[in-house]
Amino acid sequence: MAMVVNELIPMCQALNLGRGGRSSIGAMGISMGGYGAVLLAEKHPGLIGAVAAISPAIWTSYAQANAVNPDAYASASSFAANDAVTHAAALVDTPVRVASGLDDPFHPGVVALAQGLPSSAVVVSTQGCHTGAFFTAQEPPSLSFLGAHLS
Repeated sequence: MAMVVNELIPMCQALNLGRGGRSSIGAMGISMGGYGAVLLAEKHPGLIGAVAAISPAIWTSYAQANAVNPDAYASASSFAANDAVTHAAALVDTPVRVASGLDDPFHPGVVALAQGLPSSAVVVSTQGCHTGAFFTAQEPPSLSFLGAHLS
């Protein structure tokens, strides 16, 4: 995240990439990238103007994350510091769109996240799983959402 915030975004701004004069940035990601986009918006609300996450890889506890992938977090305290569900209230002023398939193994995490999001958040729960077909179907509405909030 530090590389994105401290290197990539300033480099893009220095190259005048993006829409003229816009200071806010949209973040979008799929799976682990979806989690990262949400976390980036939570930790940098002044920088991220809108966020869209497709099938974000969100676990509801350190034990769950550790059981699935022991390398996902260095420790329980690292999980707590980067728990997108716990810190969802930080998105109170950020437009949020999250899409998840009902058969996605991360859907329980998305449900938990949705409960903490502001009421203005768009949460799409529909048929689908953690697959390329679901991701591809959700990309156009996610990009439209970002475009509507950043233009």
